Order: sequence, then C-alpha cells, then structure tokens
Amino acid sequence: MVSLTQRLSTRYDSASEPGYSGLIALFVLIGLLLRFYLLARPGHLFGITEYDDGVYFGASFRLIEGVIPYRDFVLVQPPGIAVLLTPIAFISKAIGTAHGLAIARIVTVLTDSASIALVGLILRWRGRIAVGAACAVMALYSPAIASSQTVLLEPYLNFFCLLALYLCFDGSRFRSSYAALFFGGVLFGVAGSIKAWAIVPVLVVLALMVATFNPLGENIRKLSSFAFGVVLGFAFFALPFILLAPKAFLRQVITAQITRVPGQRIDLQFRVREITGADPLIRLFGHAGTVTAVLSLALVVLFVVAVIKILMERSSFTIFASATAVLVCLTLLWPSDFYYHYADFIAPYLAMTIAIAVSAPRLGGFRLRRDHLSRPVFLTSAVLVSFLLVLSFAYESTIGPAPQPKKFSERLFPKGSCVLTDQVSLTLAADRFYPVSQKCPKIVDPFGTALALSGGRTIDGGAGLDPAVVSSWLSALKEAEYVWLSSQSYRRVPSSDSINSYFATNFRALASLGPGLGRVYERIP
Repeated sequence: MVSLTQRLSTRYDSASEPGYSGLIALFVLIGLLLRFYLLARPGHLFGITEYDDGVYFGASFRLIEGVIPYRDFVLVQPPGIAVLLTPIAFISKAIGTAHGLAIARIVTVLTDSASIALVGLILRWRGRIAVGAACAVMALYSPAIASSQTVLLEPYLNFFCLLALYLCFDGSRFRSSYAALFFGGVLFGVAGSIKAWAIVPVLVVLALMVATFNPLGENIRKLSSFAFGVVLGFAFFALPFILLAPKAFLRQVITAQITRVPGQRIDLQFRVREITGADPLIRLFGHAGTVTAVLSLALVVLFVVAVIKILMERSSFTIFASATAVLVCLTLLWPSDFYYHYADFIAPYLAMTIAIAVSAPRLGGFRLRRDHLSRPVFLTSAVLVSFLLVLSFAYESTIGPAPQPKKFSERLFPKGSCVLTDQVSLTLAADRFYPVSQKCPKIVDPFGTALALSGGRTIDGGAGLDPAVVSSWLSALKEAEYVWLSSQSYRRVPSSDSINSYFATNFRALASLGPGLGRVYERIP
C-alpha cells in the first residue's frame, strides 16, 4: 500500500501548490453554495421533494431491522445505496426518520460536491484551463444540482466512478501499478452495486486496456487485476443478497429492468433539454425549443473539437472521456423511461470532453502564472462563470417550497400505527415509517413492486390488472390501519374492481393534506 500511495502522488506534486488547490476549491465552494442554497429553500430539507429517496432510505432502514431486500420486499436497484446509508439509518432510530432523511440529503450534497474536486484532480495533467472548465461544468450543471438535493443514485454513482478513474489513470494514460488498477476496479464494482449503469465506463476502460497494453503477458495481468477488482467490489455489497434470494434478485434487479414496459415513451425533446442543462434558461427566459437547440449545437461543436484533438493526441484518457460521453448519452436516449436525475450521469464525462475541447495537455507542473492564460481569456471566463452563477441562483430562487408532512403526523397517526402508503418518503418525513411486524406490510417501493411482479410493466402499462400485483395490494390493505395515498398514487396502486371494492368497504377518508401530500384514510372500526 505504501508503494501505491507513492505512485499516486509522485507525478503531480503540483497539487500541493496554493493556486492549483485554490482553483479546485473555488469551484467546490461554488458547487456547495448552489446545492445548499437549493436545499435551504422552504421545506426542501425536511419535506417531500422526491419518490426515490423514500425507497432507498426506507430500504436501508428496513435492512438494519433485519428485513432483507429482494427476499422480504421488492427493490429494483442493486443494494449498494441501501448498504451505504445504514450508518444514517442506525442514527435515525434515535433521532427519527425525518431527521435521518435530512442528514442523508446533506451527505448527498457533500458527495456530489466532492465529485467536482475529483474531476479537477483527474484532469490536472491538461493544465489550468481544463481543470477550470471541467470543475465549472460539474459545479454549475443544473441536472447535477437537482439530483444532489435528496437521496438519488446518480451522485453516488458518479462519485465512485470518479474515484475509480483517479486510481486507473495517470494523466493521459493508464497507471502501470497493478494495485492501482485493482483498487480502481473495486471502486467501479462498488459503483455498479449502486446502479448498473457503471458498466458503461467499465466496458470502455476494458476495451482501451485491450487496445493499449503490451506485451501480451502484461496486458493479461493488468486486465485481470482490473476485472477482478470490479467483480470483488460488486460482490462485496451485492453477493450476500444474491445468495439469500438469487431468483428474486435476478427478477427484480435485472429482468424487471430489461423488460420494462412503461405506459408511454418519454419524448426526445425533454431528454435533450435535461442533458443540455437548459432548464434554468428556459424557466427564466422561455423559448424552450430555441434554448435547447442553441445549447445542443454548442455541445456538438465542442464535441467535434474534442474529437479532432483526440485524433491528434491519441491518448487513452481522451478516448475514454469522449467514448464514455457518447455511450452514456445513448444510454439516456435509448430506454423508454427517463427522469430528470438521469442526466446527472453524463455530467463527469461531459465535463471531461468539454475540458479536452478547450485545452491542450501540459506536461509540466501546474502553476497559476500569467503566461499560462491570457488576461482577455481569463476575464471572459470569469464573466461567463459569474453570469452562470447568478443565473443558477436566480433559477433556484424561483423553485417553490416543498410540503412538510410532519406537522400533520402526530394528530393523524398514533405512534406505532401501521400506515400503508404508495410513497414511502411521506411516512419517513412524517416519522411514521410503519413498524416491522408480521401484521404490517413491508412494501418500500410500490412502483418497483408493480414492475417486478408483472414482468417489467408499470401500472399505466398494464400492471394495474396483473393478478400478482392486485393480490399483493389486497394483502397489504388487509393488514393496514391507515392508508396514505399521494397525488401520484394512480401511477403506483392498481385500481382493479376488487381493490376498489375492498377499499370502499373498509376505509374512510380521514384528512386531505393539500398539494404534494395527498389524502389519508383510516380503517373503519
């Protein structure tokens, strides 16, 4: 381990220079300010802003109680995020799930902001312009800011992928250390245990290793070191769950996702708008089509410039960055489903590609001297970053408050009540995440449950009439004391005749909690 540490720190000792560290720190600070400013908006720390955060934090909370994902309840993502959140889940048993979820949101902001620094460190070999451009993209990219606001997979996926890249690459080429490649593989494996999309950069790295490593014996050894690390990193988090419920894991994590059939395909314009980060401009100035087209054209031009430089340089890193950016873009455009936070996955590779386009490699140390960057270019860059920063703050100021359910929970639900909901973030934020007992249902992800039980269909895609989905909800309703339905319950709860009949006969309306919080029903005595 000593030799690995020495190898990681030997070549770029300039990282200790105040100017170098200061540039990265500046953009990390900008990223933190933007992310915490949004999190500080009314209700966003303790309120309801997402569906998925309840699934992941709820799964973690269930896990520490001995209720196992895949075996005891449906979870359609790998278990990495649930395992990573277990320390916060343990703390939540003492301070309540509402405060635990708030801590998890803060940790997510910090994790996403750390990725800004990692991109800068990875690109330090290309000099000041590359580091500044990449860090600026990471700090200001609106999908990254949005996905950092609560417990979503993409911030953690990006963080571990970037850590892996930091270990795998030594400037423009792969490291020669077997240990570095092994541990880089381990971190990629951890990323894969969070979200399967990590396979995209892993495959690009493997392809480049095959193309660049010589002679054959060394090639095989380095490939095997990296590949073994990937397998080990994934297995460390996922293997126990696979062994406990192999068929359920395969059905929920792989089959349900591959065969996924949503009710309708998300249109291309929305995807491109999110990938280009056009939302702040559109919300403030309108003209969605024009803004999206201009930003798309700018990114295409930058990509073409990057490709020209890549063809001239032919370095492993530049090929990796551009190839991964293209493959991730296709990954986002191809499936039927698409959510705003998906775009965050492209952020590091988009930042790297833009950095390649606007910079040239520097083999010397990194020093903030005037001869490295002309004053007009420096001033133009400073004005552009300042404009985007002001624009981002203005955009975030338009985002309204998030509803907070905790103020209603004490008068509606006695502690220990069995509350069934289609959105677990409601009960988590209300400190009424129902207890584990033989008589209380353990559903954490109603949307994913429909996918897994129906062979990949959503409620509006036909799962609402699937006998297995209907049966699971009838069983859950028979055990519940209260039912809390969000305004989006029609997308997660089947509305078959048998369910509607049972619900109408056995439950009555208790309270309507207003926009974003839905309605509460209690069992008729």
